Amino acid sequence: MEPTLARLTAYFLYLGALGFGGPVALTEAMRRDLVEGRRWIEPAAFEDGLALAAACPGPLAYQLAVYLGYVRYRLAGACAVAIAFALPPFLVVLFAAMLYRTFAATWQLRALFYGIAPAVLALIVKACWNLARKTLRADRIGWAMAIVACAVTVILRRELALLFIGAGLAGIILFGRRTRPAPMLAVIPLDLFLFFFKTGMLVFGSGLVIVPFLKTQIVDQYHWLNDRQFLDSVAIGMISPGPVVITATFVGYLLHGAGGAVAATSGIFLPPFLFVVLATPLLLRYREHPVLRGFVRGVGSAVVGVLVGTTWLIAHVAVVDVPTAIAAGVAVLLITLWKRVPDPAVIAAAAVFGLFAYGAR
Repeated sequence: MEPTLARLTAYFLYLGALGFGGPVALTEAMRRDLVEGRRWIEPAAFEDGLALAAACPGPLAYQLAVYLGYVRYRLAGACAVAIAFALPPFLVVLFAAMLYRTFAATWQLRALFYGIAPAVLALIVKACWNLARKTLRADRIGWAMAIVACAVTVILRRELALLFIGAGLAGIILFGRRTRPAPMLAVIPLDLFLFFFKTGMLVFGSGLVIVPFLKTQIVDQYHWLNDRQFLDSVAIGMISPGPVVITATFVGYLLHGAGGAVAATSGIFLPPFLFVVLATPLLLRYREHPVLRGFVRGVGSAVVGVLVGTTWLIAHVAVVDVPTAIAAGVAVLLITLWKRVPDPAVIAAAAVFGLFAYGAR
């Protein structure tokens, strides 16, 4: 069935509302649904978009979605997808922030965070494997580049923009000749928009690089949030549907209510949207050039490795003791053995586990 703009928009509304697991899971969902399932996107075009999303500043899953919208319906598609994909997680996190202000000190809320995070980790692990298997396939050089990128990310405990650029340059040499087919609450909304716009220009890959940057600025320099509030904001970003950078919505609400949430969300999503809309026409025009093909292949290999490395970093936040380790292991087995179990059901079961396990500690 040929996609209309309305169908494409509806799909990204759905993915934004129920797409748990961060960039890896969201990327794999788009591949599974749009490339292999509905066949709305060609495999080569998807891989080009994945590389473009990694090479440009911005959250990977969000940029990939905007790219896919542009490929199908040019600027109208990019705009529709950009809004549709970001709107559901914005509303979810806005509601969560309202509840947080009221119930932040209650043990029940802490228990939910305690149980859900390991389940989210399990979803990410599964998506990592699927993405690597389908993107790299039997390409030994690609696997080697992915392993190096993973090791660098784990050792340095952060994502490096230069890592993607370096992988692309290496790809020109290695793949270029191949012929492949395709508390400071005086802050105002304008301050928040400008701050998160600047942040949006520095976020590469999975978007989790936003965490150390925000910690340095929001907590240590500006003292807008304390350590506990910041960690809870990151947890909300991890367990909410949609891109991880939706953390910005939560931070914005804590600082300046609904107006702050809108300003922060607009700021964090606008730069990647502009980068994709401006870069995609060039990619489509020169996509068959061997130099560009090699660059795209190199970046695509690095994306897989960096996402796996980032998953390891997430594990340190989500798995904090024996019960959370058990919860993560059970969730991995569950979604591996019973592939048709929906992600929201896994998240709901983890929330129930958290309420019981946290209270029994």
